[in-house]
Amino acid sequence: MPTVLSIHLGPNLAHAAVDSDGRIDLLALGERAAHMPVVLHVASDGSVTVGSEARHRSESEPDGTVDNVVGRLLDAETIEVAGRALTAETVIAHLLAHIYARCVVVLDRVPDEVLVVCTAGGPEATVYAAAAERARLGEFTLVEETRSWAAMAAHGPDGMDPDLAGALGALFWRRHGDGPPGPKPIVTREDLGVVSQEPARMPTEPSVMSLGPRSVFEESSIPDLERRRFRPGLVLAVAVLGGLALGAAFFLTRGDDSGPGQVHEPEVVTATTVTEPPTSLQATTAAPPTTTSTTTTAAPVTVMPGVVVSTTLPPALTTTTLVPVTTTTVAVPTTTTRPPLGVLTLSPVGVVTNAATGAEALVGLGDSADTVVAVLTAVVGASAVDTGWVTDERCAGDLVRRVTFANLEVVLSDADTTDGEPGTNATFTQWFTEGTDALRTSLWTLDRIGVGSSVADLATAHADGLALTSPVEGDTAGLFSIDALGVSDGMRGVTTHTDDIGRVLQIWAGDGCARWPN
Repeated sequence: MPTVLSIHLGPNLAHAAVDSDGRIDLLALGERAAHMPVVLHVASDGSVTVGSEARHRSESEPDGTVDNVVGRLLDAETIEVAGRALTAETVIAHLLAHIYARCVVVLDRVPDEVLVVCTAGGPEATVYAAAAERARLGEFTLVEETRSWAAMAAHGPDGMDPDLAGALGALFWRRHGDGPPGPKPIVTREDLGVVSQEPARMPTEPSVMSLGPRSVFEESSIPDLERRRFRPGLVLAVAVLGGLALGAAFFLTRGDDSGPGQVHEPEVVTATTVTEPPTSLQATTAAPPTTTSTTTTAAPVTVMPGVVVSTTLPPALTTTTLVPVTTTTVAVPTTTTRPPLGVLTLSPVGVVTNAATGAEALVGLGDSADTVVAVLTAVVGASAVDTGWVTDERCAGDLVRRVTFANLEVVLSDADTTDGEPGTNATFTQWFTEGTDALRTSLWTLDRIGVGSSVADLATAHADGLALTSPVEGDTAGLFSIDALGVSDGMRGVTTHTDDIGRVLQIWAGDGCARWPN
């Protein structure tokens, strides 16, 4: 099932929810909360932050803080702060990009579709669409806030926080469509012609998915304990048993008593040789114990009833020889299982088919266009999209043909149309991929870098040849390039952020067509 993410920017708080594997859950946009404050901050150096980080920066630079961002956009198309005028598109793009990056980190994958809830009475839908494009959300759908509310009321659980209706209702809207425009009609059992034995089961409240300790909105209920009944028969039985026990104890005691004035014969206590225990344990066999002799004495002893006289002394203690034990630590080697490669593997010089197998082959940049299409069709199957030979101002050559196999787009260029029919002497000039996470498609490099990989993964796999910049001022997205050490122009791509939480949104190799930010 596809993973669908919904984002709602409320007047004061932003929320996000996900529909995955048949479950609808909230996503924790904060470290300890499901929401994110809709706050924007512009620093003196021009950098823009949102959410909790903006709240933190406002402590040192309060003049650059903008609270109630969405509320201000209800009446104005721009926000002026710290000497800068930010358009509604720019502000919403910052908020969406930050929330999207946070959700990708929590989900640990890129969603297949994003629902953006347009605030009622707020900016136009065209502004939200432009902001979503700028935030690089991939495939997105705009949902009116009123539609989310109606779907939540019709299909969602009762008693939910109204602030959550935007994000959760959008997912119910995608599942069930528009809710009824009016109140729910009252239908009796007689109207249905049947008698319902059990009430209809309403959907459960969603849990909250977060990083670290998880929090949920599901309260644990205390089971009702059955009240114990008073049973007089049981009490009577206990009383009878107690009386019998007391009577038995009384007769046993009377039977053991001796008569008055009875005197037992004197006993003789014989002295015995006592072995003194050693005072310490040695690592070797201990020395013989010391023996003490006493004189045998006979004395009359009167033994009173009930007193037990013992003449048995404790046995002598024995020593134990301790053997030193040698402990050996054996290092157990650990191995990390890497995700498998797919039938197509990305490379700076082209695309490798059936990598790491006996049938491995390289479809290289610069190869004949007809050969490339034939090989990929034989390996993957028929293409999903084929534009045919068309003109494209963003691409090199007189004619360009884009062919998409699964999640991989192949760009073929005809540099000169005067040499024959379209496509004559055309070559493979670029591959490009975006959208579905590589964990699902297995479309990545030999180092397992693909869509959804983190910036930390990029730095680990390509520590020396990686360059990551922010080419657009005020945009959190990053542009990275991986140097192929003179073999080719390397690979390039777009990330949500330039720090470690950033995720790869797009990746390509070759210069057949211009990509972001061009």
